[in-house]
Amino acid sequence: MSKEIAYVSCDPGQKGSFCLLVPATKQVAFKSTIEKPMIILQWLHQIQIEYELRVILIEDVHAIFGTSAKSNFVFGYNTGVVNAISMASGASVDRVGPKVWQRTVGVKTKGKAIKKEVGDICDRLYPHVTIRGKRGGLLDGLSDSLLIAHYAYLKYNQIETNK
Repeated sequence: MSKEIAYVSCDPGQKGSFCLLVPATKQVAFKSTIEKPMIILQWLHQIQIEYELRVILIEDVHAIFGTSAKSNFVFGYNTGVVNAISMASGASVDRVGPKVWQRTVGVKTKGKAIKKEVGDICDRLYPHVTIRGKRGGLLDGLSDSLLIAHYAYLKYNQIETNK
């Protein structure tokens, strides 16, 4: 019996998130980037046992202009940890810039309005997934990581379809 295809993505921010997406069942699961690295690595290995993991797609982000050196260092450190854990899993790892995945999933706004639109797109595509807290605000990293996983599905499914 063949395994279902799965995609994992990561929004590597300070309070970022990994996201598992199984398109056939629309199953979604999250793992916070603030978990201990070994816990995340075990989670990724379990995914590889249960599914045919096509890729771990990490948002390719850089230092943020206008923030402190300390903040940028912490951000860079967290991004490095996410990349190292992903590579240590043995899975195929790729990166995507924010503007690329946002354009592909249909984000049309700019600036601070992007976050709200990303949440709205998640709600439309995956209404069964909880990405908001009790007061309706977006939970850190969930909406971005979910749409990055959706982008991975669109991109890598297209590649498979074209073969």
